[in-house]
Amino acid sequence: MAFAQNQRDEVRLMDVSAALGAEPGMKQQTFVAEGHNGGPSLWQVRRLTPRECERLQGFPDGYTDVPYRRRNCSADGPRYKALGNSMPVNVMAYLGARIQMVEDIMREDAK
Repeated sequence: MAFAQNQRDEVRLMDVSAALGAEPGMKQQTFVAEGHNGGPSLWQVRRLTPRECERLQGFPDGYTDVPYRRRNCSADGPRYKALGNSMPVNVMAYLGARIQMVEDIMREDAK
């Protein structure tokens, strides 16, 4: 279960596989709810981690964790931005395969 908050501080329920916001600082934040020991009555909302966002997009863990300015790891902000500006790997692969299929059919019809 996930929630999205907009600029007017309105919160809406959403599917976890929905798009991630590219600008989390602009109040386009995505959160996920977790149950704790007490069960569903004690649900708590938290922000998705960069690793969770990478997994949702189909990237390997740590894919956006690029060393920057002599640090071993990058800050979360640029990672969220990179993930928000990217597209899911499996969706892009599917679209590419479909485009290639149509190109192949058109090439055969032209012969």
